[in-house]
Amino acid sequence: MKTKLITIVLASVFTFVLVAQQQRTSSARPTGAAEPDARIVSKLSEIVSIRERQAKNFEQMLAAGRASGDGLAQVELAEARVELAREQGQPAAIITELQGLVAAHERRTKWMAGLAIDRLAPGHIDRAQIALLEAQVRLLRAQK
Repeated sequence: MKTKLITIVLASVFTFVLVAQQQRTSSARPTGAAEPDARIVSKLSEIVSIRERQAKNFEQMLAAGRASGDGLAQVELAEARVELAREQGQPAAIITELQGLVAAHERRTKWMAGLAIDRLAPGHIDRAQIALLEAQVRLLRAQK
């Protein structure tokens, strides 16, 4: 049981780090640019749908006591929604989705801080706090 939990947490952290790195390297679509590519929007919409399904499944597993409330599914969903809004060139939607991303990171960080010290390596909590701060910076930049 302990090994499963550690494996799940490590997989979650690695997935989270990968998503965060992709976000840092992706560029925003410039304002006034040509219309968004329908193929890209379609694929991003599909990603959002899949992430929504994953988040719903995770919530069901959490309610059944078969998963821990690490909040990663909500973070990944928020990231996908931000990307879709950015591709569609919707500044108001980007801000709204970034606010959701910050909230998801806050819940995740709070959850991690509430765990017993022996359940997570200190680096995991630090990475969660860094991700929260980065999401807050992205939101502040979008609000300029």
